Amino acid sequence: MTTDPQHGELDTREVAVRVAEERGLELLGLAGEGVDFAVYRARCATHGEVALRIPRHRVYSAPYGQVDAGDLVRQEHEIAGLLTRQGLPAATAIELITTADGLVVSLAGYVQHDGLPVSPKEVGGFLAALHRLEPPSIKLAYQEPGDFPSFLAKRLTTRHAALRGFAADLPELPDPDGIRAVLEAEPDEPRLLHLDVRRQNLLGTGGGLAAVVDWSNALVGPVLMELARVAEYARLADNGIDADGIMAGYADSADLPDLHSRAALLHRLDTAVMLALVFHSVAPDPTRAADLVARARHLLETLQS
Repeated sequence: MTTDPQHGELDTREVAVRVAEERGLELLGLAGEGVDFAVYRARCATHGEVALRIPRHRVYSAPYGQVDAGDLVRQEHEIAGLLTRQGLPAATAIELITTADGLVVSLAGYVQHDGLPVSPKEVGGFLAALHRLEPPSIKLAYQEPGDFPSFLAKRLTTRHAALRGFAADLPELPDPDGIRAVLEAEPDEPRLLHLDVRRQNLLGTGGGLAAVVDWSNALVGPVLMELARVAEYARLADNGIDADGIMAGYADSADLPDLHSRAALLHRLDTAVMLALVFHSVAPDPTRAADLVARARHLLETLQS
């Protein structure tokens, strides 16, 4: 049974059973799950093995943002379609399904994978290829209109203030004008960014990359942001990524930006603050929350110096 239709957590299996019955799918079971979505494996007479991506809530609300789940499902579907048309590894987008009660679910090709680590050089090569694409005109759920430096300065200021609700002694953030000035000096052209590169979203077999999934965090912005986030994500062991290997793969076909510049520090700080908020609220973990607050404090102090 689903909970409150607007604010409660959805029973994703009930949704999967209902959609499978309506679409004539043979439901095979849960294929994977995260904080925001559950993915069910099914068999389709037309497309073979498929995946149903079902949101856990209709609206996601957290200290670092609020977004309609339907927007995230559409975003994933459209980006997957873009990538497959460009020959990049993604789950084949088949159909967006709107249930009778208005929930948006995606139907995609199921990606066979063995759960083993994907070659970091392949991941780096994928990111370099992604960043060569012209940015798409896809509406991105977390991207606000206007110039990117102003957007990120506003977001970082808001999230820093939210984190101070948990860690009141966190150092001051540089003023928004200062943040914008640093970001405006970045030479990068805006590109589509994944911004959630970790083992759970890298599907492959035998070390080869078969698909990059979960584009919920995607933005159009400077490539420095993507690579700075990869470097910060690598600090968490269970993300299972080798930042040095990814950077080496990236450098095989594209120039690496300076990951120690003031702009890079701001992008690293954006990541650390976001993760600290996640571990304080959405996925509570006091030890990790304390570690990420300490990391944010170190980055703030480095910026101040």
